[in-house]
Amino acid sequence: MRGVTIRIFLVDGTPQGLRLVERMSWTGSFLAFARADYPNARARPEVSRTGVYVLLGPDPEGRGTQRVYIGETDDIRVRLDAHQKEKDFWTHGYVLTTKDDSLNKAHIRYLEARLLALAVAADNASLDNGTTPGPLGLSEPEIAEMETYLDNVLPLFALVGVNIFEPAGEPVIAATDAAMPLEFAASERAVRLYLKTQLTQAEGEDRSRGFLVFEGALGRGEKKLMVPGYEQLRDRLVQEASSSMSVNMYGLPRTISSTRLPQQRASSAGATRMGASSGGTGMGAH
Repeated sequence: MRGVTIRIFLVDGTPQGLRLVERMSWTGSFLAFARADYPNARARPEVSRTGVYVLLGPDPEGRGTQRVYIGETDDIRVRLDAHQKEKDFWTHGYVLTTKDDSLNKAHIRYLEARLLALAVAADNASLDNGTTPGPLGLSEPEIAEMETYLDNVLPLFALVGVNIFEPAGEPVIAATDAAMPLEFAASERAVRLYLKTQLTQAEGEDRSRGFLVFEGALGRGEKKLMVPGYEQLRDRLVQEASSSMSVNMYGLPRTISSTRLPQQRASSAGATRMGASSGGTGMGAH
């Protein structure tokens, strides 16, 4: 895989403040900001351009750990001003534009539809969008240009800690690198960890993008005291696995990813499987 140069400009000098992320030889622009910094973000020229925006925050209804809204507009500032008043869930925003404001309405509708489809496929967040439109018809050269734009911008989300477009267990690979040798993709894999108790059995890996618990893990059927967020996740997984449940145990229906802080990831994953809060990692390498 080729190396790339990415520049992160800390607009206000703080790591978690406004961040303008750019790639060498790419005309795109990626602005990341916390909701608390929106008054400063809305004054930026990027926010007055035509483009796509992503709003992300905790899911207040507990359908997932995160909720996301993806939109497109000719003037991002106007739309974000409205969402600032009308949408309560979001805590962080991301603006996708170009330095020369070269995106048109058809381009941004295509990008919006593609990002919505990726978010649905990844299933790492619940959608706040009421509809998920398909991409508008573009000419073949324009489709190629927009797919190249996505190839460049998707890794930038991962760079700022956003995983909503990444399926659990799959590293980010640009479309242009689809023929990459398997040994390079395998380099993402971490040490395999194992958890086994009387009523729990699971395997996982602590990767840079989150802690993974693999499909087929077995968890305790009876639930004890848990942190509310992980209790909601567990209830959702139990409902999905209801057809394969026994009296005492249930099977994990799919691979899941925990994106909490690194020191919390393994313990939270173990707690979800064991049906109780866990004081340690609960998982060890064999």
